[in-house]
Amino acid sequence: MMIRLAFFDMDGTLCAPRFYVNGTMVVGMSDEAWISFCRANGENTYRFCKPVPAVAEYAEELHAKGASLYVLSTVQTGEEAAAKQKFTKQNFPGLFADVLTVQNDADKFAVMRQLMEEKGVRPEECELVEDTYATVLAAAVAGMRATHVSHLYCKRD
Repeated sequence: MMIRLAFFDMDGTLCAPRFYVNGTMVVGMSDEAWISFCRANGENTYRFCKPVPAVAEYAEELHAKGASLYVLSTVQTGEEAAAKQKFTKQNFPGLFADVLTVQNDADKFAVMRQLMEEKGVRPEECELVEDTYATVLAAAVAGMRATHVSHLYCKRD
């Protein structure tokens, strides 16, 4: 079955998290510290993050086969959303149709269902690439192709 619509999570999937806090590189922080960090750094919050090569390559393959690609990521602030937009435009120019954001992972399914309906895409023609195992399982149960980011490092069948 051809994938016509694909959604990619950002943190830990499309990008390797790297944030400098007080001169030290960290990969994460508490929610309160993250909100403060995003507000202080604005759209430059992701400036030290790097694209994950295996995921970027897979996204390019899907795009070349005609799939419409979307970033679908959870955010806590408007600054974080703007930073994810900037990261995507700088690192994946022309690859993703849009960067969609939600407030919690469960909301991702409503966004995906809405786009599937708008574009006339069946669940089996839709893929979610994600690093949160529970979200991957939920996508599989919903009838979508569900790809955990770690699978992109294994030999694909």
